[in-house]
Amino acid sequence: MVIIAVPSFGNGGLNENFNSRFGRCDSFTFVTIEKKEIVEVKSVPNPAMDAMGSAGIQAAQTVGSNGADEVIVGFVGPNAASSLNALKLKMYQAPNKSMTVKEVVELYLKGDLEVITAANASSHYGMGGGRGMGGGGGMGGGRRRGVQ
Repeated sequence: MVIIAVPSFGNGGLNENFNSRFGRCDSFTFVTIEKKEIVEVKSVPNPAMDAMGSAGIQAAQTVGSNGADEVIVGFVGPNAASSLNALKLKMYQAPNKSMTVKEVVELYLKGDLEVITAANASSHYGMGGGRGMGGGGGMGGGRRRGVQ
């Protein structure tokens, strides 16, 4: 038996989309595999999703405390990778395309995912993925009032 953690959008589950941002995913879907078959699925919210810092470390702790043996990732930063390695969790690289959690797990079951042992994204990679962490860029084109 093996328990795989898969970062997911929304509330998680097999039909939810896989989230390539490990530390700042919405939830983790934990899939229990026995004899190459899915026997149990549970979803857990990611408390690190909106963390000010150390999201990867906190997310790794959530994965570890929920009994995962392995994790499927899209992008994982150095802190998260280091934490997952410290927990002795095997990391698998998912393809960089839109897929459901179930589709990613099926690739795992077929042996089509590559094992990775280190970060594949820079620190703070996941920040700003549509959650209001704006990057600036405004040029302030407004009129000044009261000045002639």
